[in-house]
Amino acid sequence: MRIKALMRYLPVLSIVLVAGTLLVIVVLFTLRNINAQNERMEEFAARQGVSVIRSLEAGTRTGFMQSDWGLEQLQLLIEQAAKDPDVEWAGLINANRIIVAHSEPAKIGLRLLMGEEMNLVKAVIRTGEPLSFKRQLPDGRAIFEIWMPFTPIPDQIAEAELMARHTRIGQELLGVFDSDHKPVVFLGLKMDRFKEMRQQDIVLGVFMGAILFVIGSASVYFIFVVQNSYLVRKTLDEMRTYTRNVVESMANGLITTDRFLRVATFNSTALEILKKPREQVEGCVISELLPVEDEIRQVLADPEEIIEKEIKISSDGKDRAFLGVSVSSLKEPDSALSRGAVIIVRDLTVIRDLEQKVIVSEKFAALGRLSAGVAHEIRNPLNSIRGFIQYFQKKLPLEEEDYRYTDLMLTEVDRLNRVISRLLAYSRPREPKLSIRSPEDILDHCIRVVSREAGEAGVEIVKKPGGEEAPLVLMDTDQMTQVFINILVNAMESAPRGGKVFVEYGSDGQGKCQIVVEDTGEGIPRENLDKIFDPFFSTKKKGTGLGLAIVKSIIEGHGGEIEVESEPGKGTRFIITLNAYVLAGDNEMPPSVEDEPRAVGSS
Repeated sequence: MRIKALMRYLPVLSIVLVAGTLLVIVVLFTLRNINAQNERMEEFAARQGVSVIRSLEAGTRTGFMQSDWGLEQLQLLIEQAAKDPDVEWAGLINANRIIVAHSEPAKIGLRLLMGEEMNLVKAVIRTGEPLSFKRQLPDGRAIFEIWMPFTPIPDQIAEAELMARHTRIGQELLGVFDSDHKPVVFLGLKMDRFKEMRQQDIVLGVFMGAILFVIGSASVYFIFVVQNSYLVRKTLDEMRTYTRNVVESMANGLITTDRFLRVATFNSTALEILKKPREQVEGCVISELLPVEDEIRQVLADPEEIIEKEIKISSDGKDRAFLGVSVSSLKEPDSALSRGAVIIVRDLTVIRDLEQKVIVSEKFAALGRLSAGVAHEIRNPLNSIRGFIQYFQKKLPLEEEDYRYTDLMLTEVDRLNRVISRLLAYSRPREPKLSIRSPEDILDHCIRVVSREAGEAGVEIVKKPGGEEAPLVLMDTDQMTQVFINILVNAMESAPRGGKVFVEYGSDGQGKCQIVVEDTGEGIPRENLDKIFDPFFSTKKKGTGLGLAIVKSIIEGHGGEIEVESEPGKGTRFIITLNAYVLAGDNEMPPSVEDEPRAVGSS
């Protein structure tokens, strides 16, 4: 826990550490510069003092070349040098350590008997080299002093020649400029200007240090801000990518809307469920996709409510889908207000189809049990009734009207028998006897079988050429004959007198065999399209509702599919799709091929 707490303050500690390091570096660098500048200032002051002393020597040497020049002129020369703004004082000491000239005349004649000055005079006379040092005055001012031998007379000029030329110099000057006991000149330079410069340097150093400290701290802080921004952005990108992947990987569709019921976001699963392109979904009103406007308004009014419902949608009247929809509020962070709605869409079509198949299977089972009882309980009495009717027709002398009634009774008995036969065939279909056949041959045979009946009904059967050559199919000839005859008879009965039935045979473009039967009848109402394959559902007055149910059962038994398309007033299309036969290997023997189909009557 302490490590985690320390890590929390690591950026601040790092900034403080770096800033402190920069501050120490700046202070050390400033002190080093100040020391170096002090050394340069002392060196400059020493050179300046030596220059002044050399000027005094040159002036004295020039004065020697003139007549009537003595200590008074030397005193004036020293006083004149002391008038320089940087010179505090100047003086000359003879071999006896007596001040013979000074910028302050009151000090002339004083002797240096002891102290630091005496030692300096001795050291300068002994070494012959100038000495310099700082002196602190009682008023706090600092003075830079230079002591060096004063030698205005050139060594190459002999004293005799000099005395011969300048007889007025006298014994006084000869005593001062004795070659064996050289005088010492001392010069005091003011350090005020240097002190101001040093203070300015210190202020500049402090200012630069503060600037570097601020810049360094700001740089470190900026680095941490940039790094944290990068980490935050990277984390947000990872979270955004993770969220996008989670949303896109959902098995259910996700749609969000704003408060104006317009689609804001959605995932690819929602597009797949709705069968819509992205362009048609982005920004559209939700009512164009799903009928959930009232539910969204309800959750917007009450953000705590969650509404679930099941809806059915269709596309162009062909595809239908059952959807489970859950509508909830999209809340604002830290607020009870809703910024929109979240819609979860689940595709229940497969589940509903399975439920329908289970219902149909249950019907099959019930019909199977019912059929077994009907076969025993009804068929035998029907045969007896038919026999007795025929017996009475032959035995009794019946009137013509009575005879018509008995024939009507026989017709109804036969019709009831056919219903029972169909019921048995639907509830207990036999296993197909498969062989490789061309569906076109069977279809042509079925057209020939129903052509006479079509002619009597005034309906023309037109066979249209297919686009691609259709493949062979593994099928039961008798069962597929029953399928085609049922479809053709239904089409003829739906078409009006003078109408047409179009038959098209070919490939669906994906390697499967496709048969299309289309009539020019009145069509089937849209609400009945889902029911026409249900048992006992029929729109005909005398229909049993088992013909198309048997057709679908046979086609599904062959692994095929049958679809119906209809538009009221324009007719109906039945589309049968069968799998093509593909030989698995060269050594595999194909099933037997029958030459001619056997005719099977319409059921």
